[in-house]
Amino acid sequence: MKRRLFILIALLIAISHVSLAQKGLAVADIFTRYGHERGCKMVEMHDTNLRGYELKTYQSLTYRTQGEQIAAMLEADRHKARKIREIVSDGRVTSGYYIMPPTTEGLSRYVLYTQKSDRSGAVIYIEGALKPDDILRICYQRKTK
Repeated sequence: MKRRLFILIALLIAISHVSLAQKGLAVADIFTRYGHERGCKMVEMHDTNLRGYELKTYQSLTYRTQGEQIAAMLEADRHKARKIREIVSDGRVTSGYYIMPPTTEGLSRYVLYTQKSDRSGAVIYIEGALKPDDILRICYQRKTK
């Protein structure tokens, strides 16, 4: 009985940690809704180091067929973004880089998005004491041997 109670409390703490990280952002609903769906792959890390940068939260979701629904959900975050960089092809956003308002603790929040024409793509959420150039280095710098 005590063990079950401990597991329940641990799960509630983990769930609240994730929901607070993306408070006020539609991207949280994307990970909740599609994170365990067939054809999707989700990676989630907290308090981690990625390529030499300290991250509070890192979440990524790759999907095969949910592109239209995810793009519609991300539109709400696009309107809240402080800065937007997008690639538009044939009138459709195929890639986006959104700098979101910081958390109440002052941590930076970023949403990165890419979608292919076949409705597959990826969404990445990063939170930490990072600058915009750091995000570009983490995501686009080639690994060195």
